[in-house]
Amino acid sequence: MTQSIRARYEGAHDEGRPLLGGHRGNPAENPENTMRSFRSAIAAGCDLIECDVHLSSDGRLVVIHDHSLDRTTNGSGLVREHSAAELRKLDAGGGEKIPLLQEVIELALGKVGLVIEIKQVPPLYPGLEEKLMNMLRQLGAVPECAVISFNHTSIHQIRQMEPSLQLGILEGARPMHPASLLREAGADVYSPHWGATDPQVVSEVHAAGGAVAVWPVDDEAAIAWCNYCKPDAIFSNRPKEILAALRV
Repeated sequence: MTQSIRARYEGAHDEGRPLLGGHRGNPAENPENTMRSFRSAIAAGCDLIECDVHLSSDGRLVVIHDHSLDRTTNGSGLVREHSAAELRKLDAGGGEKIPLLQEVIELALGKVGLVIEIKQVPPLYPGLEEKLMNMLRQLGAVPECAVISFNHTSIHQIRQMEPSLQLGILEGARPMHPASLLREAGADVYSPHWGATDPQVVSEVHAAGGAVAVWPVDDEAAIAWCNYCKPDAIFSNRPKEILAALRV
């Protein structure tokens, strides 16, 4: 049965467990941010998958983490300097292509919640927010998706466009008042690095009506800290291993 991403969070909370998210799919076993990686994360039993989105030179929403092509493909230069057709000719690892966001959404619908990180950090992509919202609406994907970003202004902008969409703000360090940041951005989920959270952060965000999702939980130390802090969701580059550890 199709389940909204909010219902997934509520259900996990009622069961007393964190949601497990595949960070860029299942990159421990597959090239990150590829369709093979996302399929693997779904098969492993993830509740959520997370992907990263940029704009091509011709305005297409494409899934890749870095602004540059050099680390994860056999191409070079900036993503924004290439058309979608040019990007799709590149090898993103093991013969995989750079996915279009629409492909990832269509894969996730009815199976897992999809968390979309928009890479609106310099250099910025004018109009990315509008293009993304148009796609989510056209595909009927708003209930099953969330959008997150380090750019809190972008998140606030999307909140004005779509009050019902789950939104999250990313943080790499421990701010003084995380709940205030959440409210200012109009977000629902506070998403810090696991090492930048603590029980007080979780308590403060919960008191403000929000949820906490941490990343990247990839080893025993991170698991132990999450067991202590009790976030609502954890995102891992090694979801199959982490899922097994959580079941122990």
